Amino acid sequence: MHPQFSDNELRIVSYTERHDTSRFNSTEKKLNDFLKEDALGNQQRLISKTYLCCHSNQLIGYVTLTADIIRKKDVWRDDRIETPYKEYPAMKIARLATDKKYEKRGVGTFLLLTAIGIAADMSEKVGCRFITVDSKRHSIRFYEKHGFKLVKKYEKRDHPTMYLDILPAIEEMKPITTELSDFI
Repeated sequence: MHPQFSDNELRIVSYTERHDTSRFNSTEKKLNDFLKEDALGNQQRLISKTYLCCHSNQLIGYVTLTADIIRKKDVWRDDRIETPYKEYPAMKIARLATDKKYEKRGVGTFLLLTAIGIAADMSEKVGCRFITVDSKRHSIRFYEKHGFKLVKKYEKRDHPTMYLDILPAIEEMKPITTELSDFI
């Protein structure tokens, strides 16, 4: 078993035409096909944005993000925001994949934390309170480990919807960013 990557060994780049994705090979054919055949086109049509995770200039994972909403009634009662609105703004993790040669080394967690960081940054520019994902059944535990909750109504689906309230994460980061601003 290979050791976990440390965060400073991995880097995130926006997917462009100059990146070679031909050798990317996750365990999910649909995720491989999306990256190689659809991701750039969707990006050019402003449907989604894909970020590549690289280690030593080697593509080892990716995450694709898009806009979403989550219905107030689908959010657990303790996560509901008191507003007159029936829906909340969200960012959706449309795809998240790790090359099978690099599984179980922290790449998926790194990509998920990157997505949370992007959502936090986005929330400073436009409303974005939640992150959603239609999880594969075998990935539910991964997302739950990182604080995501199942939408009860969809838990029996092949790809049940899950969500994460990002406000606690943003509030947790505030002291760190305040400390960092003292040095800038």
